[in-house]
Amino acid sequence: MTELVELSSKKHQELRVKPNCIVELAAKQQIMKLRVTEASKAVTSFPVFFTRDQRTGGWVLSALTSLENGSNLFVKQHQWESAFQPSSMQTYPLFLMKSEQQENSFTIGIMQQSDAFSKELGEPLFDTNSRPSLYLSRMQKLLEADIKNDIQTMKFSQKLQELNLLKSISLSIQYQDDSVQNLNGLHSLNEDTLHALSTKQIDELNKLGYLIPIHAMLISIYQLNSLVKRNNGLQNFKPIKQLKIEVARDRTVA
Repeated sequence: MTELVELSSKKHQELRVKPNCIVELAAKQQIMKLRVTEASKAVTSFPVFFTRDQRTGGWVLSALTSLENGSNLFVKQHQWESAFQPSSMQTYPLFLMKSEQQENSFTIGIMQQSDAFSKELGEPLFDTNSRPSLYLSRMQKLLEADIKNDIQTMKFSQKLQELNLLKSISLSIQYQDDSVQNLNGLHSLNEDTLHALSTKQIDELNKLGYLIPIHAMLISIYQLNSLVKRNNGLQNFKPIKQLKIEVARDRTVA
């Protein structure tokens, strides 16, 4: 990822956010970041797993949008086709970053060279008086809420790991031409371990509000069938014959 720079009314007065840039980005995202507060809604459309952030190694709650790398089955003819839209889509191309001016605080950052910006068309970031536009003010509120939701998601993943509830899986995709592709790096919930938890542990998960997203993630596995159906309904995707979930028993989650 290109380095973020702090958004400034002096440096970025003329920048505008291009129409539909969010969907253009999503079209290439096989994995989309979620927050735990979104899990129960996300599973109405997507299978939801945990993945690892390639840069930090931390857990990322993720929606799987396709079985082929670099594609998204929910973007068609430049339109987003799911009723649910992750908050990470709603705030793009603006990001939270640590402020260089104030310690232990966050500010809005952008990738200046991003194709999402224009000087001619789209939503302005600042008005003619260099004050935040209505669009930027709305995005700032969403980004501020994301701080809290990111913390909740981190705590959720830490509790699941503490209770050994995460298991590494891979998807074995067999195509109609009998070629096979494996999709690795996904982590699901271990139902056996969940059922073996004590009453006290279950009560704790309930008090923390984690039981709903846990059960939502478990149910979301069935959305893999929907991905296969979507995949096979598109001419530019290889038709899939069979999809198998394989547990990576030789791997430990740490």
